[in-house]
Amino acid sequence: MQGGSSSGLDRLLRILGESISKGDELLRGFASRVSSEYPSSTIVLFGSRARGDYMPYSDYDVAVVFRKVTDERELMLRIRGLKPGGLSLDLLVLSVDDLSDPVIREMLKGCVILYDGLDLRDSLLGLGCRFIQG
Repeated sequence: MQGGSSSGLDRLLRILGESISKGDELLRGFASRVSSEYPSSTIVLFGSRARGDYMPYSDYDVAVVFRKVTDERELMLRIRGLKPGGLSLDLLVLSVDDLSDPVIREMLKGCVILYDGLDLRDSLLGLGCRFIQG
C-alpha cells in the first residue's frame, strides 16, 4: 500500500512541477510579447510568485509601467490581448508617477524586473526587487 501512495505523491509532485514550469514559460513569452509591442515600458512580476512563497495554483501578478498613462482601460485591453491561453494573470497598468504611491511601493517590494525599457532598475532595486536578464 505504501508504495502506491508514494508513487501517487511522486506523480502529483511531478505534475505540479510541470505546471509551474509551464506557467513560467508562458510568463516569459508574455513578457517578450509585451516588451516587443511596448518597448518603452517596464514589466515587473510581484506578489507570491516574485517572493517565492506561491502555491501551485497561484496566479502571476504583473505590472506594466509606462512613462505616462492616458487611457488605462485601453492599454489594459491591448496588453491582455497579448496573454497566452493557460496563463493565470492579474495585470496592473501603472505610470511612473504611480511608483511614488506608498501602497504601490509596498505592493512591489521584492518584485522581479522582467524587462526594463524605462530604466527604472535603480528605483526598483531600492524596493528589494531583483533583475532577471534574458
